[in-house]
Amino acid sequence: MRKFSISDKLILASLLLSTITIIIVASYSFYNTRNAILDRTFSQLNSVRAVKTNLLENFFRNRLDEVQLIKSSSDISNIVNIINHLPKNQHYKNIVDSSLQFNNPFISEISSNHYKNVVIVGRNKNIYQLKSQNLNWVDTSLDFDSLWSSSVSNNFAVITDLTKPDSLTEPNITISSKISDSLNNTLGIIIFELSHSSIDSIMLENDPASWFGTSGESYLVGRDLLMRSSSRFQSNSILSTVVKTDAVDMAFKGNSGTLLIDDYRGVSVLSSFGKINVTNLDWVILAEMDFEEATIRIYKIRNEIVFISIFIFFLVLLVVFILSRRITYPIQRLNHAAREIGKGNFDVKIKHHLNDEIGDLTDTFNNMIQKLKDQSEELEIERVKSLNSLFDGQETERQRLSRELHDSLGQLLIALKLKYENCLNKIQSNKLNDSSFYDLGLLFDRTIDETRRISNNLMPAALSEFGLTTAVRNICNEISETAQINVIYIAKGNAKYLSLKEKMYIFRITQEALTNILKHSYAKNASIEFVFKDNEIELKIIDDGIGFDKSRIDLTNSNGLNNIKDRVSLLSGTFSIDSTISKGTMISINIPLENK
Repeated sequence: MRKFSISDKLILASLLLSTITIIIVASYSFYNTRNAILDRTFSQLNSVRAVKTNLLENFFRNRLDEVQLIKSSSDISNIVNIINHLPKNQHYKNIVDSSLQFNNPFISEISSNHYKNVVIVGRNKNIYQLKSQNLNWVDTSLDFDSLWSSSVSNNFAVITDLTKPDSLTEPNITISSKISDSLNNTLGIIIFELSHSSIDSIMLENDPASWFGTSGESYLVGRDLLMRSSSRFQSNSILSTVVKTDAVDMAFKGNSGTLLIDDYRGVSVLSSFGKINVTNLDWVILAEMDFEEATIRIYKIRNEIVFISIFIFFLVLLVVFILSRRITYPIQRLNHAAREIGKGNFDVKIKHHLNDEIGDLTDTFNNMIQKLKDQSEELEIERVKSLNSLFDGQETERQRLSRELHDSLGQLLIALKLKYENCLNKIQSNKLNDSSFYDLGLLFDRTIDETRRISNNLMPAALSEFGLTTAVRNICNEISETAQINVIYIAKGNAKYLSLKEKMYIFRITQEALTNILKHSYAKNASIEFVFKDNEIELKIIDDGIGFDKSRIDLTNSNGLNNIKDRVSLLSGTFSIDSTISKGTMISINIPLENK
């Protein structure tokens, strides 16, 4: 498995963090910018729709005012009276009469900009051409009966929606009003046929340099879902192009607002929609722009954000690489120094010029190396001392065994030899009797007992055969019998689960403590108390001897106490001693055990 260094982890963590941060910031910036541009586009579409709605409503309001003004003219009344005195027709007929030439400059001027035809219809179905783009005009597309009916039933001008009877006839929109005399008797009607180019001049946008760009447009839709103004993208769209979109549906329900929809071409567009407030016209107005064109700047900004993000990413990568090297290089030096220390080389010292946590760590590491070096030297000295103590202890034990063998067992063997020689001499002189053999037997018994005593001192048989409690009890009984001191032994609990090593160490601790009492305490009474628990052994050794002042005695020079402390330490136990002059001494020992 590949090992990842701290430098690798720092680089990966920093790059991951920076990448996540860049993605979050870039995404947030992109979507905020996108929403802001879309909101601005919708706001501009709303503004365009509102402006064109206002222009369209004012246009029709002005035309209605013009119609009212013109039809109230006395000249119009005179012409109607002349027409009505002409013979009555079965069908509506256009009349051309030089006597009816009308040259009123006011009426001619006011109607020239927006109307392609202006006619007067009399009660006898005679039609007089007041203004026409075609001198031989006879309009068969107008439903004069319907216009007459709607006009005479209203006191005001009536707007009639675009109609297109056939494919050869241009669609038209008319404004008609009745002509009355002073008694409100109907004399006829006047009809103004609007040019749809007047409406297109308000609605149609073909300049790519304008705010609408190459895809924006505004148009009108009637209740039959057919266009009422020219499309920017389709020719002859008036009353031909069906616009069945959600925006049109919402507008006819009386709502206004913005939507992202598919328009009549099937193209995704931003659409602003609303209703036109013109009498007799059930139209809605829409201002739209292709979504793709509206979002061109968004994707340009997206590309800029991506470029900046990549630049920041590599910049962060470079900075993180340099910083990680500066951070990890001292750590690598520390790692190398630690390896050298592991090899036993304590002469390593790391120099640095850092004034931060790593610098503090390096100083601490140098101090640790120096302490390890000092401790290593001390341990070497202690090891030499321990070896010396081991060898001295072995020599001391050999000397003790030598004295034991020489002073006791050796003397008994010499006495046996002399007694044996004495028996031989008595056999030669015929003076041998039973008492000589009895004395020889006693010497043999004493020799055997002495051998057993020495053996017990080396390895008590009772310890291995009967356990710790019996062995300690035996040594207490022997001391009580041979020395002038009363030793009381108390044991609580069960010691049978102890290992042989634990039994031997505890026995030697007890033996060493009793030896110290015999040699130094001058005590008359002593007690050994064992408390065996599940997880520890408590040992208390108390005497009523002369005691000592711990503050004035160097315990390190006491071989007996040091032997006890060393054995307690080997058993991971604790050792304490409490002594008062003339009041005796108490040794407390706690040895932890596994739950057996």
